[in-house]
Amino acid sequence: MRKFLVIIIFYLVGLSGFSQEVEVLARLDTNAMLIGDHVAMVVRYSGPVNSQVIWPFLPDTILGNIIVIGRGKIDTTYTSDKKKVTLSQELNITCYDSGFYTIPGIPFNYRNLPDTTRLSATTDMLLLAVHTVKVDTTQAIKPIKNPIKIPITFRELIPWILAIIAAIAVIIAVVWYLRKRKKAEPVFRLKPRVKMLPHELALQEFEKLRIKKLWQEGKIKEYHSELTEIIRKYIENQFNVPALELTSSELIENLKRDAGCPTEAIHKLEDILIKADLAKFAKSMPLPAENENSLNEGIEFVYLTTKTENVSTEKNAGD
Repeated sequence: MRKFLVIIIFYLVGLSGFSQEVEVLARLDTNAMLIGDHVAMVVRYSGPVNSQVIWPFLPDTILGNIIVIGRGKIDTTYTSDKKKVTLSQELNITCYDSGFYTIPGIPFNYRNLPDTTRLSATTDMLLLAVHTVKVDTTQAIKPIKNPIKIPITFRELIPWILAIIAAIAVIIAVVWYLRKRKKAEPVFRLKPRVKMLPHELALQEFEKLRIKKLWQEGKIKEYHSELTEIIRKYIENQFNVPALELTSSELIENLKRDAGCPTEAIHKLEDILIKADLAKFAKSMPLPAENENSLNEGIEFVYLTTKTENVSTEKNAGD
């Protein structure tokens, strides 16, 4: 019997020693509040690292009047020697009825692993006083204040300004369209493209060829090919002769039969074509002066044939 009592005493002492290592706490930020205010309540457990805690869950309503409106996460911290752990959670509570309330102790159930014996520790109860707003009943009841008017900022006006500008633009566009439609006028007038005369187009192409400086860079064949192509296109537009499809000799024969092309112009064209054929097919290398002279003769050919055409047109108009 004595041995049995000794074992029980040692067991109870062990339990009390272990329970002293466990600390549970519930604390309010304040013990007095006004109706509808929020109060933070911290729930904390501290114990050995090898203990297993069953975290208590508080209902949304405590004592019928105290309401839990927010629950934070359970934070875990350790001591520097990693032998003790602290778990804590913050709750937000409120109350909508005045009075004095007692929040009962919160039980924590835990085990000391590997021992599966279920132990318990309870926090101290808390006192909370909920007060109403003091009202001076001797004063007259005042009317409800109107909402405070906040001045409108420019940023808030920007969408309205843009909407007004867009509406005005749409109205102007509709009025302008209806007027054009009433007058049977086109909505958009395209600028007429100016058609260049054959000699104007040829002179423009001659200038572009001069700026390229092909023969100065040793590109003799390319230079004479572009030169004769400009002249042949001019002849097609001016005399309605398929110059691009004819050989040099065939082109000269066609122009000789045309009374509108003077002999001097034909001689200049013949000289240009001979130099070009030698450069393109016989790989001849004309002198720099000859290359420049071919371009000048092409310009003179255009002037001679253009003047002749103008004189013939003026004579026919006079008759």
